[in-house]
Amino acid sequence: MELLLWAILVVVIYLSYELFVLRKEKTLENMKSGKELTLLSKRYKIDYKKINYKKLVRTVALANACIISTVVSVVCLLSRVIDNVILWSLVTIVVGFILLIPMILIIYGIIGRKYQKLSKQEDEHGI
Repeated sequence: MELLLWAILVVVIYLSYELFVLRKEKTLENMKSGKELTLLSKRYKIDYKKINYKKLVRTVALANACIISTVVSVVCLLSRVIDNVILWSLVTIVVGFILLIPMILIIYGIIGRKYQKLSKQEDEHGI
């Protein structure tokens, strides 16, 4: 059941990004100054002009959808195991952060390294 919930959430969240961000040029352009892409561009020295920017935003959108869906699915699973509302709330907060932070660091690290390589390849081919 949680796997189905996870899959549905991934699709809904990604489609929301697709409809409200990727389809609107102004919003897409504003993503450059957003936290996710700023983190990636500074940490991994990604030049937006050397890569397919829209593909990067799609990749980040899919990553965000997976991260959010995973955390929500685990929280829903915990609600089946823990009956006490107060305990469930505390455990949910702790588990949420324990899952959220490493997932963001790992997945964004993978994305950053991938696009860093693509940016460097474009440098080598462009010169």
